[in-house]
Amino acid sequence: MERRKKEQVVEELGAKLKQLKYMFLTEYSGMSVAQTTKLRRELRNVDVEFSVVKNSLLRIASEGTRAAALNDKYSGPNAIICINKDPIAAAKVLAGLFKEMPNLKLKAGFLGEQILTPEDIVKLSTLPSKEILMGKLLGLLQSMPQRLVYVLSGNLNKLMMTLTAIKNQKEEAA
Repeated sequence: MERRKKEQVVEELGAKLKQLKYMFLTEYSGMSVAQTTKLRRELRNVDVEFSVVKNSLLRIASEGTRAAALNDKYSGPNAIICINKDPIAAAKVLAGLFKEMPNLKLKAGFLGEQILTPEDIVKLSTLPSKEILMGKLLGLLQSMPQRLVYVLSGNLNKLMMTLTAIKNQKEEAA
């Protein structure tokens, strides 16, 4: 690759890495073209980009970004998984494909400011998606006022039944 082309790749990659909040680093050696194509397609379906990048260019481009924390992992045939929206969806896709693609290996990643180990990324895949978690939170928030009203109305109902019983006793006594 000529120098101008390398500079352009570093510039584009650096801009992409600065915008990323989530990224996974994988080793893809031993994967067939068909497997790599399938992996890219599956990841693209969840708005994730799979890119093979030279380690030297990745090191240079990652300076000043969150990806710089992974510099010690940039050895061997690496690919970066750039996640724009939902890291849990990307982790689920990867976890699902590990059985079919034993040569695909997770090396590390970052989630915001936190560095992730391969085990952390696999744990991410077991979490429910962001939409499901938001739905559960919304359900909890909606049920709290209903529970409060039920509890308070229960006390009022008991008071009304007690007053009615006293009224009935006084009517029978009179």
